[in-house]
Amino acid sequence: MPPLEEVWRLYLRRFTVDHWYRFLKQRLHWTVPKLSTPKQCERWSDLMPLMTWELWLARDIVTDNPLPSPKGRG
Repeated sequence: MPPLEEVWRLYLRRFTVDHWYRFLKQRLHWTVPKLSTPKQCERWSDLMPLMTWELWLARDIVTDNPLPSPKGRG
């Protein structure tokens, strides 16, 4: 068993990872594609981190311009 200080540090990292996965699933629609084979699913999952890094690296050169929300969705 690792020391308590290390367990706590790793737990704090979990918070960031959990939010990253939620961002992938909700905003980048990670789970939306209906892929046919496990290999396609694996390849899609390998691409998701690369796409998020590209978005993060491009954050200074883009302007936030969200689409209007659909009717009835606040």
